[in-house]
Amino acid sequence: MTALAETGTRALLGAVVGPYRGEVEAALQLVGHLRQDMLVLADRGFDANVFIRAVHASRAALLLRIRSSRRPAVLQILADGSFLSVIAGVPVRVITATVTVTCADDSTHRGEYRLVTTLTDARRHPAEDLLALYHERWEIEVAFLAIRHTMLKDRMLRSGDPQGLRQEMWALLTIHQLLRMAMLGTKNTGLPTQG
Repeated sequence: MTALAETGTRALLGAVVGPYRGEVEAALQLVGHLRQDMLVLADRGFDANVFIRAVHASRAALLLRIRSSRRPAVLQILADGSFLSVIAGVPVRVITATVTVTCADDSTHRGEYRLVTTLTDARRHPAEDLLALYHERWEIEVAFLAIRHTMLKDRMLRSGDPQGLRQEMWALLTIHQLLRMAMLGTKNTGLPTQG
């Protein structure tokens, strides 16, 4: 299953359930759900020219972690340290982040990762803001966790055939969506909610 979810509400905008050759192939089926006022957050599993072009063609903006093996050309360095480039014929901005992790034994590990965005105006969209925003991508993982551990309580799906599994998955996604809508509706009415 591959899904497109809102970060704040964790409501699903679309999903693909069934056999496919990879995440990118499934994600391409979700591009039709994108609008011009959206920002797509995606991890490096979606770092593919065809995906970058498809999101750009949808007119939605993109913020994507790219693989370390991808080396985009530096066309212009911007004041915030990011730089302009072109990937798959799409004008992009590349932002490099250094991550330092301190372990319980006080050892530290450093690493770098790079984000690519179609938001090329560094004044309107500072690199620091986009780096902070990228972490919202984990909201989809929280949605999947809710389905696996809260709704299923770590049980396996019951069906033994592909059609039955698809039906179970769609039922779970429908219930998840209804619960998110009910939670959002309750939140909007000002009624108390339970945590």
